[in-house]
Amino acid sequence: MKTKTFITVILLFVSSLLYCQNKPGNIQGAWMGLVSANNFSLRIIFRLENKNAIIKGFIDSPEQGMKDLRTDKVWIKNDSVFVDATRSMNAGIIFQGHIMPGDSVINGVWGGSIPLKLRPTSYVFTLKTNLKPQVDGYKIISLIKSTPLKDQQLTGDCWSYATTSFIETEAIRIGKEPVVLSPMFYVAPTYINKGEKYIRMNGKSAFTEGDLTFSVMKAYKEYGAIPESVYSGKIDPASKHNHGDMNDSLLEKVKYYVSSGRGSMTTEGYSKEMERILSNTLGKVPEKFMYNQKQYTPKSFANEMIGINPDDYIEITSFSHHPFYTKFILEIESNWNNNYYLNLPITDFIKVIDNALLHNYSVCWDGDIYDGVSDGFAILSNDYKSVTQQTRQEAFDNQTTQDVHNMHIIGVAENDKGNRFYIIKNSADFKNCGGYLYMSKEYLLQKTISVMVNKYAIPNEIVKQIGKNL
Repeated sequence: MKTKTFITVILLFVSSLLYCQNKPGNIQGAWMGLVSANNFSLRIIFRLENKNAIIKGFIDSPEQGMKDLRTDKVWIKNDSVFVDATRSMNAGIIFQGHIMPGDSVINGVWGGSIPLKLRPTSYVFTLKTNLKPQVDGYKIISLIKSTPLKDQQLTGDCWSYATTSFIETEAIRIGKEPVVLSPMFYVAPTYINKGEKYIRMNGKSAFTEGDLTFSVMKAYKEYGAIPESVYSGKIDPASKHNHGDMNDSLLEKVKYYVSSGRGSMTTEGYSKEMERILSNTLGKVPEKFMYNQKQYTPKSFANEMIGINPDDYIEITSFSHHPFYTKFILEIESNWNNNYYLNLPITDFIKVIDNALLHNYSVCWDGDIYDGVSDGFAILSNDYKSVTQQTRQEAFDNQTTQDVHNMHIIGVAENDKGNRFYIIKNSADFKNCGGYLYMSKEYLLQKTISVMVNKYAIPNEIVKQIGKNL
């Protein structure tokens, strides 16, 4: 999935601020302003935090349901403030303001032309998290027993949060006691593998925090699993997950090896350098640990407490630019490791999803949440109610359906008109859609890139069509 799933949406209206040094006493804290243009008006809240003589900043947009967006840096020259979002939002210098006498107003412009006056504020914007899978007016048809909701906080690691929730649920299905796994356990090995590929490809491979279910399953098979209570992936247990600095440092490191490491670098050398950067944020994984008064290694914990076979799972998609009932390498940026997807026609694609959910198999989801997602629902506009193989393909080709976010489907519901919705666990808070999300069948058909399911959840008649390609 792509990192920071909602950045493009906010860029349509605002695009933001933060990171900073020099004169931190003048501008740290929360600042609010109004951006108005072209018949819209949005509140923007800049939050600047001083830590170790460095100001880090985040932006909230209450009307857009966006919180904790991070940009690159802010610097002060004389009494002017400059905000750079070149890397984080691909937007360059997006705010320039003048600190007025008394430090109570920053008077500036947004995007080079839109007036934006910032004032200190005590207002705290909080997103709504949907804590119950039951929604008034909807009848639950199927709800698979799962583990508690997860919160990815200030990371782009939805791929690991969704997949660990999926693995936990599969373990329950085969009779294991519920256990909450650490999503961060899979981040470090994935980053190291991705870094090696980036270096070997001379920088011509994706290197972002976004990824896919494949990477979790690969790491699970190779390294095992570890409970969240043993390894949280945080140095300070009371802090939030925030990987901004770590991601920047890792990118700088692999770029350095691409540009200047020729003739002197080794896989052991750059792997150790990446491990050092990762452990500074995530901490070190214990080789052995105690859980329920018994000692485990990550491998023995996976074998005994989880018990799934990672080879039993398959990613399925539905696109007509490749033959159906065969596997192909899906052309998305996050597929840096050239993983193969099984391609099914749209009618069989939805049959697999429904068959799985109605027979106690949950589904891991990868797709687009840029449009139609708000207040706990993902619903297409009326223009796209009739979803076909052609409309699905066109959306992929013109990039109105992109690989943006990963979530975990655990159930099926219907409204009073008999329209089907899918009950989804969402680890990201945006547009008041954190927690449980209801996704319409039409939205799923149009906006899904792929799903991961247990191979034994595929109906027999489809298995026969697939043959040896399964």
